[in-house]
Amino acid sequence: MTSVRVRLPANTTNPSRRRAAITTSLAAFLLSAGWLYQRKGQRRDALSFQAPGVLVDIGGRRLHVIRSGRGTPGRAVVILPALGATALEWHRVTAAMPEDITVYVVDRGGLGWSDPVAPGPRSPRTLATEATALLDALGLTSVVLVGHSYGGLVARVVAAAHPERITGLVLVDSSHEHQMRPLAAASSHLRSTELWRTAIRAQARPLGWYRAWHDLTGRRRLIRDAGREVGEQQAPAAVARALTSAHRRAVVGELLGMALAPRTVPEWTRRLGDLRMTVLTVGDGHGWGPAYPAWLDMQRLLVSMSSRSRHLVLSGTGHHMNHDVPDAVAHAIVELLPDRPSR
Repeated sequence: MTSVRVRLPANTTNPSRRRAAITTSLAAFLLSAGWLYQRKGQRRDALSFQAPGVLVDIGGRRLHVIRSGRGTPGRAVVILPALGATALEWHRVTAAMPEDITVYVVDRGGLGWSDPVAPGPRSPRTLATEATALLDALGLTSVVLVGHSYGGLVARVVAAAHPERITGLVLVDSSHEHQMRPLAAASSHLRSTELWRTAIRAQARPLGWYRAWHDLTGRRRLIRDAGREVGEQQAPAAVARALTSAHRRAVVGELLGMALAPRTVPEWTRRLGDLRMTVLTVGDGHGWGPAYPAWLDMQRLLVSMSSRSRHLVLSGTGHHMNHDVPDAVAHAIVELLPDRPSR
């Protein structure tokens, strides 16, 4: 008797394979839908919210700068905001400055209305080079430089690299490149890897669906939070810019840059000679909690970097002094400027 072999078709109804195929297809659909919604939303917001300042070419890329005041070339101030923060957040300070001082507040690359930047760490030295290129483009050879938080670290690098053009330095609750380990050791709520963790969370956020959720709620929470920083009038524009892919890329880059700062900021940036410098520090520990003594120690290290420094510890404010005590910040800046010209 002849034996006949019959080859049965492969099992195409394997439950695990079907589930995997469905999951993959669903994930691809959600990613594509989110990407399309993000692109559409960015185009819509770009038409709705025009840049309030000017775009300055620094050599193939443009930085957005908000200018106020009508000072002479020798009475100019350049402000570098905190990590991920935009020029809009300094409106209270610029409003408190005298009219005979020219103030430039900068959106670093990728933030606000500045041109996007490539992915990767945005180190203090990289940002200092960017800031120096801006000074060149604006034709500023003698300025008081102001830096808040991470912007303070960047401003310090600029001042150390170009002491001949920085007549004064104001560090507003400034970061120090070696701050994370002492802060983490002083507080159980902080970790030395906090910057890395925050960068990963920010990068992993699906922007399109994040945007869609806030669009459905009228962006009420985001606009309310932004209103406390930039004022009610500019809050919708600030939210629109914060929802862009370029903003997220820049924030992640700056977080990585700060995380790598202990290895990338050279020792010579801690020698500022006789530069006139004012260090403004939070006085009541608000926002720092148990880590405040460690933060205060880091601020004292900043003070020691110049033989002509002054340390002002301010109460009634959190880390964002530009929001909480703008008059005090403005006064500290004005004090470092040359005397007003005689009339």
